[in-house]
Amino acid sequence: MMVSSRAPRGCPRRVRRFHPGLAVLVALAAAPVLGGCELTEVTVTESEDVVIAEVQVTIDLDDAGATSLSVYAYLHRTLSGARADEVEGAVVRVSGASNAAVHLEAADSGGVCLAPLFEEDDEEEDDDFELDIGSCYRATVSPSPFSPGETVELEIIVPDGRTLTGVSRIPDAFDFIGLTHENGQCRIEPDTNYRFNWTEAAGTWSYLSDTWIEGLPEALAGQDVEAPDSLYLTGFAIGEKDTDILFPGEYGLFDLGEGADADLLRILDDGLPGGASAEVAFAATDRNWVNWARGGNFNPSGLIRIPSVFGDGTGFFGTATLRVLNVVSTPAGDEMSPLCGPAES
Repeated sequence: MMVSSRAPRGCPRRVRRFHPGLAVLVALAAAPVLGGCELTEVTVTESEDVVIAEVQVTIDLDDAGATSLSVYAYLHRTLSGARADEVEGAVVRVSGASNAAVHLEAADSGGVCLAPLFEEDDEEEDDDFELDIGSCYRATVSPSPFSPGETVELEIIVPDGRTLTGVSRIPDAFDFIGLTHENGQCRIEPDTNYRFNWTEAAGTWSYLSDTWIEGLPEALAGQDVEAPDSLYLTGFAIGEKDTDILFPGEYGLFDLGEGADADLLRILDDGLPGGASAEVAFAATDRNWVNWARGGNFNPSGLIRIPSVFGDGTGFFGTATLRVLNVVSTPAGDEMSPLCGPAES
């Protein structure tokens, strides 16, 4: 807490930082120039070193009923300085109501810790997700020891003994409606949109969808349009019952970065160009995840993020169930993937 009041213009202020000796030295040094000024005292507390934990748990679903678990934890601190933002040597554990437990291991983030909904196979770093500070912890388990709908608990113990905790109920599983695919792949006709529909997942606060679109420069060759080699877009549907989204027309075109112009916006609004492909992830996310997300045009928690990690620190502990699909834009032909479904009229 800092208490202050305004001193007359041109008058120095006396600072007391709970060090009486320092206050005396400041007052003595200022004495020759004080003149007739009336001093105003400002009391400032020492900065507090707070650990911030951002933890994501996702259960990846497939049509065969198999599941895999991915857990990411990004730990950092409020104080800056040489390596002061890192939180090394922490014990990070997620346990479920089924008595299963997963221990996370320290990992080299490689520029990424809290990644998009799915991981790129390309080892090249993406500046959009680069983290210069903090420590990354990860765990991947297959099959998942936790089930959709299960309540899980987070416990983090840092080397100095401080403990952070959190609780989340994993959203239920969901399935696509009216989608035809083979081994997680399907196609759409060039320059068309397709509306994905899925069943409701109980416990969901928002359905988030990420997509990486590849092959745009080749697909748009001959057109006077600048397009990046790889384009990352996001879409979302608010609420448990909002279970459809138009691809790619309703995705976050506001995320376009350098190398993409207004013409590309118009083209993608009308559909995916022939020859382009996309990996699309759909996640049913819990309340904690949604309340921590803000930025761009998506601010469900308002101006301030709502934490779900408590104890000797703060942050969020979010869970999600996830499905991933690969889509290619191409006309029908031999050995082509099945049509995802009728184009949006």
